Amino acid sequence: MGKMKMAFIGVGDMGSHHCIGFDLLEETDVRYICDMNNQNVARTLAELKNSSPEVVGDYRELLGKTDIDAVVISVPNYKHREVAVAFLEAGKHVFLEKPVAHTLEDCDAIIAAAEASNRILQIGLVYRYSNLYRRMEKELRNGRLGDVKLMWCKEFRDPFPPTEWFYDKSKSGGAIVEKDCHHFDIFNWMIGANPVRVFASGGQHVMKQGQPNKITNSYSHYPAKEIADVSIVDHAFITIDYDNGSKANLGLCMYLKPKNLMGEGLEIGMIGENGGQMVARNDKTIDIVGGNDLTKDHLDIDVTSDSIMGGHTGGQTQRAEFIRCLLEGEQPFASAQVGRNALLIALAAEKSILEERYVYLNELAN
Repeated sequence: MGKMKMAFIGVGDMGSHHCIGFDLLEETDVRYICDMNNQNVARTLAELKNSSPEVVGDYRELLGKTDIDAVVISVPNYKHREVAVAFLEAGKHVFLEKPVAHTLEDCDAIIAAAEASNRILQIGLVYRYSNLYRRMEKELRNGRLGDVKLMWCKEFRDPFPPTEWFYDKSKSGGAIVEKDCHHFDIFNWMIGANPVRVFASGGQHVMKQGQPNKITNSYSHYPAKEIADVSIVDHAFITIDYDNGSKANLGLCMYLKPKNLMGEGLEIGMIGENGGQMVARNDKTIDIVGGNDLTKDHLDIDVTSDSIMGGHTGGQTQRAEFIRCLLEGEQPFASAQVGRNALLIALAAEKSILEERYVYLNELAN
């Protein structure tokens, strides 16, 4: 089989990295880039080593092309359904950035289109491909903690990039949907049970609706901007109950300045039934302590080989795995159903904040 011919719809922060990363894989040929932002296109083209793609401004120009095997879709959440369904119906395999969509209705329409077209749909839940979190899961499989009973995540960070759609809940789904589907997926993966109900408390501390919020972001190429229409929460605490009695808690803060300067950065931890603890810090290290003895293991994980250009841990592995799934006809590890399960928790958390109550996941899924 020849090279996989690919098109990239949206080459902002994530889409640009995807385009550059897939260009580095021997099995792929970057044929088309679609983005209306000329700066995004220029930044991406400058980094490509092996391909000379054609640039278009409207994804609909690509739907009838026969020289495309797969598309990578990195557009704002509210456009996921429109774009993903169009390409799936056109018979293309799809790599879709997370979350699957900003509503359950859109998510289910995308999944239905993938099933009807019999095409591969992989979701950009990149942590599933990270050397670090795969090592965590391996330690659990080897019985280091027994069953995981408690998990937590401290997602304390600077704001989203200063682009309006992130801050508009009707377009992003909310801060929890946009950001924390990643972490809910890690909870689901490590705990290995079904989430049943969610209780969340959150609101606006610093970035407030109707005031001129000057948004700065440490990792984006977008310049600082004032955004007054902020309908998302900038903080939350979220508790999830699982059907095996396990519990997980996520703390979210979106207003650190200039960014999280604490050494641990993102922290994800767990306690097992044997009383042992395992904690991942800063997407780089794992500490495993306690349980049956006083041994302390500190693991510095290789998170360079699974990414590119200092990008997200697991970023390049997920791209290579997508191509492998296409070539071998396998379902991805970050499947659409995995993405839907994480989205359900996020949607329940957003609803819980609004309604000040426990939200049961079966309320949403029916």
